[in-house]
Amino acid sequence: MVDRLQDMRMFRLVVQTGSLSTAGRQMGLSPAAMSGRLKAMEEFYGLRLLKRNTRSLSPTAEGQLLFENALKILEQVDALDSVIKNGQSDLLGTIGLTCPTDLGRQWVSQLVDAFIRENPHVSIRLFFTDRILDFVESGSDIAIRFGDLPDSSLIARSLGVDRQMVCCSPQYLEQHGTPLHPEDLHQHNCLVQLRADFALDRWKFISKGVPTTIQVKGNRLANDGFTLRQWAVQGLGIIWKSVWEVAEDIQAKRLVPLLEDYQCPTTGFHLLTEGGKKLPPRVRSFVEFAVQYFKHLDTASRHILSPTPDDIVLREAKPPADRQIPA
Repeated sequence: MVDRLQDMRMFRLVVQTGSLSTAGRQMGLSPAAMSGRLKAMEEFYGLRLLKRNTRSLSPTAEGQLLFENALKILEQVDALDSVIKNGQSDLLGTIGLTCPTDLGRQWVSQLVDAFIRENPHVSIRLFFTDRILDFVESGSDIAIRFGDLPDSSLIARSLGVDRQMVCCSPQYLEQHGTPLHPEDLHQHNCLVQLRADFALDRWKFISKGVPTTIQVKGNRLANDGFTLRQWAVQGLGIIWKSVWEVAEDIQAKRLVPLLEDYQCPTTGFHLLTEGGKKLPPRVRSFVEFAVQYFKHLDTASRHILSPTPDDIVLREAKPPADRQIPA
């Protein structure tokens, strides 16, 4: 039984990292040893558990079933071990959390630190990505996301509001001048966010209730929000970015806001959990902790997000607590 649990831990790590060699380094095992253990597991079950090519690794249907159930089994085993060793019944287990890269590095990592200080027997697996992943794909219990809510049976908790804004470094303005109208962006190098199958190169503005959409272009595109922000700070171009992600740079004067007479749309900022099932106590506790954390967070974004007349028209209505998003 112990060997089976060790195999589950190994397989869990392989799927989470997407690499035998990476998982092996974390476990202190050679590639040959990892391959041997995987081969023994596949011989035990009599079928393939992983699909492999030269660039990627992913579970088969049977491997995915093993992975999902191994998460639950190992979580229960770890919780039992902790209770027996520590003689207590505090919050236990692992929470899978996914969020945008730049938001994660600046704010969510601090949220995780604060939660673990109060709940030292909880482990949090934090996955940064600017892609929108489903919960099974990312192995997550919670997702923090900006923008429109997806059409799925998820539970949404509002973390506040968010607005895109246009900004760049003082050095960029010195070299290239200041755009005074959204149309002026056609003459500037704009740093563009990439999604899986499209570029976010259509920037939206509102002035006196009149919407304008500008298609921008530039010589740097990336699917990583952190990289885009760093490029902007280095004076390499103009970005269209979440206030939450640039507020500290603006406060420190690393970036300056542009086109302030033209408001960008305000959208929601949400914490999402799967609907249709009872959340474990540790996940429920983290959700409430996160809502209060962002509510009381004293950041420059709070001042930048102060309401304007356009916001009153544009702002998406906040969902009530535990809002069910229709399937």
